[in-house]
Amino acid sequence: CRMACILLVLLQLAFVYVNLLGVPARADWMPSTGAEAALNFAEIIVLDDRVRVALEIDFADYPAFVPGDASAIPISSEAGPNPALSPSTGSTFQVLDADGSSIEPQIRTIDVRDRKPRPTAQSWARGSGSPSPPAGPQRSLRVIYAELDYPFTERPETLTFTPPLDDKGVASVGIGFLAHHGRVPVTDYRYLSAAETLRLDWDDPWYSAFANPNLSRHHRSALMSFISIEPREVRHEIIFRLRDLEEWVDLDLGDAETLTAAQIAAIEEKAGHYFEALDPLIIDGKEVTPSSVKAVVLEVGASGVTIVEDPKTIDRSSALMGVILSHPHRVLPKTLALTWQLFTEGAQKIPVSVADPAGAVPGGVTPKDPEVTWTNFLRTWQEPEVTPVAVRAGREIPIPALALLFFGLSVFFVVKAFRASSQRWRWVVSAVLTLLVAVVTVRAPVITVHSPGGSGKEAAKLISDAMLKNAATAMLETQPETFDVALESFVAEEEIGPVGAEMRRGLSVTLPSGARALTETIEDVKVEKVESSGDGVNVLARWTATVSGGHWGHLHRRKIHYRGLMDLEEMNRVWKLRGLTILSARPAA
Repeated sequence: CRMACILLVLLQLAFVYVNLLGVPARADWMPSTGAEAALNFAEIIVLDDRVRVALEIDFADYPAFVPGDASAIPISSEAGPNPALSPSTGSTFQVLDADGSSIEPQIRTIDVRDRKPRPTAQSWARGSGSPSPPAGPQRSLRVIYAELDYPFTERPETLTFTPPLDDKGVASVGIGFLAHHGRVPVTDYRYLSAAETLRLDWDDPWYSAFANPNLSRHHRSALMSFISIEPREVRHEIIFRLRDLEEWVDLDLGDAETLTAAQIAAIEEKAGHYFEALDPLIIDGKEVTPSSVKAVVLEVGASGVTIVEDPKTIDRSSALMGVILSHPHRVLPKTLALTWQLFTEGAQKIPVSVADPAGAVPGGVTPKDPEVTWTNFLRTWQEPEVTPVAVRAGREIPIPALALLFFGLSVFFVVKAFRASSQRWRWVVSAVLTLLVAVVTVRAPVITVHSPGGSGKEAAKLISDAMLKNAATAMLETQPETFDVALESFVAEEEIGPVGAEMRRGLSVTLPSGARALTETIEDVKVEKVESSGDGVNVLARWTATVSGGHWGHLHRRKIHYRGLMDLEEMNRVWKLRGLTILSARPAA
């Protein structure tokens, strides 16, 4: 009972921390196995008549990948073919068919080459202040590369992959791997630590999977829905397969197995129209129509889901697609509802994730329960707004003119009192009264007298910091007209066009998923140089922005180091941008 009470209190504290304090707690999938940095690596592709295995073998572990004492001869690390390499290299990596028989490998290539870089989503997903991932094992700069084919005549129901094993049946060396069935990824980066069996679906490779549930890819479902509730926008993203789209829409593709760029463009247009008409979002009780719809070709792999830019061809049977439906919304909604309508024979439970500024909540729908609802429970949420920049720059001196006038009169009356030969009390009373009026009017409106010199670096830093935070808030706007309105508070009216264009050019960050990142924080603003320019100043500054954005169920985050030149001018006691030039934007290491 006591333990249950403690758990309940901890849950309540977590709720307060996330919802009442408004602290972002958005989770993301990150490859955490470290298999991409393993000493040895295997890329496995199951083809129609064979399995192809590409091995990268660390020099120190080479003996485990050759039978007997075939590795006794020293091997040079120079790139290219090497006669010291055994012709049986890699043969200790076994592939077994469904009846347990070992398939004899055919060696295609054996040589020495550089390690292949293996990208992940990890560097983008690492949050501000998060520690770097632990360093991997010390690896040889080059690897022994062996490419092997394991042919079969009849398509097996299963295939078992066996790395070099010790006497206990455990891998004798560390080996990371990726597996594909045709062009469909079966796993993310994983370790092959023992013999593992892959169950093959030859009719639909999307459903091929390892018997070990830990060996899988992140995007397991053929159909997925992601709803992102963000400042200024509600975005609905749907991942689907081309072969499923053909069940819903007549694409008129004939018998083609590989589709051309023209066919892809026609498919994207039809898909966009289909989902635009189908989009089932209801925001604050009203059915909404998306302002923009974009259908794209996607690729799912170890680095997450990415957009394929300008695809020239795609494989009809394995192509993955996505659609992005944007619904501009000035403030965070109070409620959102979704009635899912799309199901397939293989996808009867559809993952649906709803993410708001407090985090993402995974869920799912089925034909019997197709409803998804969301209610805004954020207690202290404040809509981001641009604000006028009224920083007292130190280049002006405020003077209480009215108070000084009455103080001067008071002094005059005191002098008259000392010089008067009669009725001196009248001048004394007048002096006291005007002095009291001077005290009362100290807080009255002032006049400003400008002092020589510039605004100073400290004032320039405060103004620059405020300008950059306003720019980040304005960049939240998804519509051109609202973007221009947001600029009016801190950009000179006649310069809104060019300054806005430079912000879009220099401050926009595109994430690996294709999403446009939003700025979370502006930090470390440092002014390098301040120069007077007419009625204003030119400020050369550098700063760091933490940017993030989500697409297809991933939240990516990264720091960007900027350097830029701002042309600032004070107008009616409010600072305005007259010009902006982003000189550099460099991702943090």
